[in-house]
Amino acid sequence: MYRTWLEINSEALRHNLRVLQGFLKFETKLMAVVKANAYGHGLIEVSNILHSFGVEVFGVDNFEDALLLRQHFSEVQIVVLGYVLKKDLTLLVKSKIELVVYNFETVKILNEAGIKSGQKARVHLKVETGTSRQGVLLSEVNKFIDLLRQMSHVELVGLSTHFATAEEGGDNKFLVQQLEEFEKAEHQISKAGFSLEHIHCACSAAIILRPETQKTLVRAGLAMYGVWPSEKVKLAIPDCELKPVLSWKSRLAQIKELPAGTSVGYARTSVLEKTSRVAVVPVGYFDGYDRGLSSLAEVLVHGKRCQVLGRVCMNMMMINVTEVPEAKIEDEVILLGQGGEDTISIEELSNKAQTIPYEFLARLRQDLPRIVL
Repeated sequence: MYRTWLEINSEALRHNLRVLQGFLKFETKLMAVVKANAYGHGLIEVSNILHSFGVEVFGVDNFEDALLLRQHFSEVQIVVLGYVLKKDLTLLVKSKIELVVYNFETVKILNEAGIKSGQKARVHLKVETGTSRQGVLLSEVNKFIDLLRQMSHVELVGLSTHFATAEEGGDNKFLVQQLEEFEKAEHQISKAGFSLEHIHCACSAAIILRPETQKTLVRAGLAMYGVWPSEKVKLAIPDCELKPVLSWKSRLAQIKELPAGTSVGYARTSVLEKTSRVAVVPVGYFDGYDRGLSSLAEVLVHGKRCQVLGRVCMNMMMINVTEVPEAKIEDEVILLGQGGEDTISIEELSNKAQTIPYEFLARLRQDLPRIVL
């Protein structure tokens, strides 16, 4: 028994994976993006499930996560999408981990590491087409090609970019513009004689809405976890169902009957209007429960909605269980997920916290127990 924990539904993950694979062209492979602790779901827990379902390509943000994955899976392809410190590049090559590159110096260091280790560094060139984030400009691609030709121990195996407006739906002229820029880079690489194993630009929203963005590989992120990238994407595919993978639960730690006029929490922001049963739940913003949900969010106890009272604290919060007379100490509290016939969705919580599902999930405390069902 845990006081606060997450549940990971492996069948929901399998369902979402199949849904996304159903959008793919026959020759297109899927990279499972498990960065940010698998969007808060648990890096190793989720990767184990996906690997058992046949996923062979994983994307992470940093070298530490890549190394952890490599310790668990000796044969899968692991691609680091974010920046890796120069000091870690040698071990990256030795560990047969692939890297997205966009700096000339990084390529040179990788080549030296490859020579020392006796194996080639496998890299994906990132082209910046419209986010002003990582990536080389289209005007720099030929310079990169010239550099790569000089590197005996660096193998260009991939080409990538990232869309700024994939979740917007509609005709999405900016996405079309980005895709055209990317395909120019693709043509330059091909014309230079490089044969690429992976060409990838499609994220979850693009997988669903823009089949023309599918190259040899796609990057499945938020939708794989059962969360729609945006309401526009969801409305565009009304017959498609995604199943939330994660539930968040806790327990009642204390229940008190308090008279009208009693204040609850810091700064007395909540004052009881009538005699109420107030319960303490051992979850706070340290765990990832957004402080912006103070006096706004609801949780489920015995299938009934209970209001959060006052400010969410660092390690606890208070809820009103007046309408749940059967509630007792250590009864289950559902913070996120289904209870009875009702559901607290990630969209509901993130909207009330004035953020997005990506951020809410990514901020879930890394050491919370994650139970695979």
